Amino acid sequence: MPRSYLTVGPDWIDGNDHMNACYYLLAVKNAALEAHDLWDYGVAFRERTGESNFVLESHIRHFRELKLGTRLLVTTRLADLDDKRLHLAFEIHDADRDYLAAIVEFVTIHVRMAPPSAKSMPDDLHARLAAVKAGHDGIPLPPQAGGCHALNIHRRPARQ
Repeated sequence: MPRSYLTVGPDWIDGNDHMNACYYLLAVKNAALEAHDLWDYGVAFRERTGESNFVLESHIRHFRELKLGTRLLVTTRLADLDDKRLHLAFEIHDADRDYLAAIVEFVTIHVRMAPPSAKSMPDDLHARLAAVKAGHDGIPLPPQAGGCHALNIHRRPARQ
């Protein structure tokens, strides 16, 4: 699974002396971009095809607080996909104390950029991402994951 490291900075700290809730999304932003580039679904893909993906749903579960200077490890997992959507799960860990601080989940939809409209992924992209998912399937999701199941992405028929 792709892994990214970053450190909680002073502007991320709120009046309760811990990382403000809004920065959990920022913490996974770079991890998401790095994973998309690794999967050839990032900037180069968008420039080459005029296609990308947009976030439809996001969900954050907080388990333990993060403090100023904490070194974070963010892992990116492709939990599921269908012909148009991805379910991504990001685990935010305290890298030095080795605990799971939060899980952030996204459901994204594949789009043509101009004009923006949802569409099925190209077959080669879907095959690449299905291979990534197969690799991630061997690593169990934490039991706390599952906040994005409301879209029934797991019940869609398999791609023909």
